[in-house]
Amino acid sequence: MILILGGTSDSIIIANRIKIFTNDLILSCATEYGKEVASKSFDGGIIYGKMDDIELTKYCVDKGISIVIDATHPYAKQVSENAIKACKAIDIEYVRYERPLIDKDEEKYIYCYSYEEAGKTIDRLQGNVLITTGSKDIEHIINEMKDKNRAYIRVLPQSGNIKKLERLHVLPDQIIAMKGPFSKELNVAIMNSIDCKVMVTKESGSRGMIQEKLQAADECNVKVIVIGRPKIDYPKVYCDMDDMINYIKEKTA
Repeated sequence: MILILGGTSDSIIIANRIKIFTNDLILSCATEYGKEVASKSFDGGIIYGKMDDIELTKYCVDKGISIVIDATHPYAKQVSENAIKACKAIDIEYVRYERPLIDKDEEKYIYCYSYEEAGKTIDRLQGNVLITTGSKDIEHIINEMKDKNRAYIRVLPQSGNIKKLERLHVLPDQIIAMKGPFSKELNVAIMNSIDCKVMVTKESGSRGMIQEKLQAADECNVKVIVIGRPKIDYPKVYCDMDDMINYIKEKTA
């Protein structure tokens, strides 16, 4: 049995491709919303809910999991570390699918490696800021900003996200509650509407539509702060989905 740790569009594609040669798989999502999204494109077994390494270990034993495919978001560091621990504890295979990185351009973009560093970097720049990193860990950015009123934060239109921003004293007109995907043209329109001078993004890869953000920023002459991916020592990692699928197919043959 294969367990795919999901929550990304990549994980749904992987699940559907694996289902072509085996039905012995389960797709796991962190939230009920993630399960709803996945169920629209994948008709196999889906579970949802967060598990620490001990809970994940027990689940793998109970379900007879032999391979865990980690296709979670590049910034879901704790989930990946829990999965690595769980697989090591019961000696089953861990395989990571990692979205390819964009070409790093330190002359063009400002790279930070923590949310706090990004917040401090914003303070050294002028003008309104579009923060596109979502609601998770957003407090670590805006708490470092002396002038929070110039921050515009784009989040999924879910009540929990809005309430969190309200607790952080973010005003309603600073909240852009929208669901993607965001084209270059839509990003340009948003940037122009808020007179954006700085954008903050994660390096989420092509599936995270980072190129559309960067192209919009270029067109609008907006400075870009890129929060680099967390460093994790993956036991086995693939950045080419075809290679990973072929490897799983061989393992299950």
